[in-house]
Amino acid sequence: MASFLGKLATIDENNLTSREKEIVKYIKNNIQNIVATNMKIAHLAQEVGTGFSAIYALLKKMGINGYPDFMISLRNDAHNVQLDIANDDEKITSSYTNLIMQNYALLDKRSLFETLKLIRGAERIFVCYWEGVLKGPALELDNFFYANSFHVSLLDSDWDTINQRIEKMHKDDLFIFYTKYGTSTHLEKVIQKIKNRGGKVVLVSGKVPTVMNARNVNSYHTLMIETDTFDSHFPNHISKSVPFYYFNDLLAYHYKNWKKK
Repeated sequence: MASFLGKLATIDENNLTSREKEIVKYIKNNIQNIVATNMKIAHLAQEVGTGFSAIYALLKKMGINGYPDFMISLRNDAHNVQLDIANDDEKITSSYTNLIMQNYALLDKRSLFETLKLIRGAERIFVCYWEGVLKGPALELDNFFYANSFHVSLLDSDWDTINQRIEKMHKDDLFIFYTKYGTSTHLEKVIQKIKNRGGKVVLVSGKVPTVMNARNVNSYHTLMIETDTFDSHFPNHISKSVPFYYFNDLLAYHYKNWKKK
């Protein structure tokens, strides 16, 4: 399953060109028609007033492999847009469900198993939450590792504390960072320092990582958390920590099953 809106929500809107923003605007306003008519790229280009190359450039930037995959990704979104919710309680429930489904479509399963291999090979694990709102899911992950006999520590983004751990780290230590955005230069410096000292890093972020972070981490996962940025169907008060709890559950489930095997 794929999701155009899910992938879109992980892209910083400032990184889109004016032409790409126009393409996105048209797609969001015409999802049902594009899907119902199985709109060809030539028709879409004509409607937006652009060339094929601009559409392909946008899809590549979003990690979508060509126009056929783009059309597949819109079908799930079209289903979500069709939902006609009559009351607030149902709307909240629907929004939570769709947020989880978007993240299910977004998460790369190969990266998930790469993270599991890093966890299994870690001598010590440091779970770090970069923003206070993510302390809950980070603490839950810390407790899971502790219950499974890992040597684990919970950290926040305090510079001195993290650097103390890095200075005394071992080669097979693993740092797992939870962050809403992952664009902090502070975080980049920390990750670079860990890499230079031979440690391992997993980055779980609500935005696509910076080029520097993507280069220096061993595994990364991009979650959809900004539900109100591109898709007006979702109410903007859904907690940004929800996708991180979902990620915890995925990690725990696959770890337990892997351990049995």
